[in-house]
Amino acid sequence: MKNAQLMTLGDVTVYSPGVLVQDVKGIDDPEITVPVEFIEFRLDPLAVSAPHSHPSTEIWRITSGRGQVVTDDGELAVKAGDLVFLRPNQTHHLRNSGSEVLSAFSISWKQAQ
Repeated sequence: MKNAQLMTLGDVTVYSPGVLVQDVKGIDDPEITVPVEFIEFRLDPLAVSAPHSHPSTEIWRITSGRGQVVTDDGELAVKAGDLVFLRPNQTHHLRNSGSEVLSAFSISWKQAQ
């Protein structure tokens, strides 16, 4: 079948403290990769991630806690259950303003050239 394929998550890579990255790979052919990454991250209470940008588009699902997504054009309050869309090449970071861990699951991908 060429239009659908079973996939698996590759090895976990520690990107930075609290940030884990996993590539998506084909089960039938582990050399086949897809242009998305699954990223899980967590921020301890009152922690702030480093501002950064990248060429990937991201969607975050906030899985616990509450805080703010900070971009060049302002702040967006987020809480468990929210989805956040982040455009590529835009500086952003996350601030945990609560008393519990703020965690999220991200899917990121680069636009086709």
